[in-house]
Amino acid sequence: MGKGKAQISDYLNIALVVLCPIAFFILASFGYGVAKIVMGSVHFNDCKIETLIPVYLIVSGVSPVLFTGFCCKDNDDGSSCGPGTVCGIIGFLFNLSWLICGSVWVCPNYKSLVTDEFRQCTENVTIDCLEEVCNRSLITFAFATVIIDWMFMSVWICFMLYLCCKLFGGY
Repeated sequence: MGKGKAQISDYLNIALVVLCPIAFFILASFGYGVAKIVMGSVHFNDCKIETLIPVYLIVSGVSPVLFTGFCCKDNDDGSSCGPGTVCGIIGFLFNLSWLICGSVWVCPNYKSLVTDEFRQCTENVTIDCLEEVCNRSLITFAFATVIIDWMFMSVWICFMLYLCCKLFGGY
């Protein structure tokens, strides 16, 4: 009777070790998406140098939730190439292209706004200055978001390549 309780305890410990990181990742991803949406919407009109930066944050926060929530269904016959797989591929390609667009909008503007040489044009300063500016916390958050999203995208691409090699390469 004591041995059965020990096995149950071992299974519970294994389940906790496996499920806790998964639950943490899901909650962190959800919070990360909400943070993007909030930052983009709060500072929607605060970036005159590139008005698409807040839009990038909002869409990049919403799109993973939409693609994950609406595209999970696969075929009932057990085949893996169902509507969920096709929708997942479309979602991946959309997120990749949106990340490229965000990088084009954020990175050059971040460099020009955060350097020590940055000066905003005023009545007294009219040479070597920028008239259009962006909220510093917004551009910093957007830049960090682009870097983090590229890291996640790189890991995801490596994982997908590994799966493809495993399935089709026989490794």
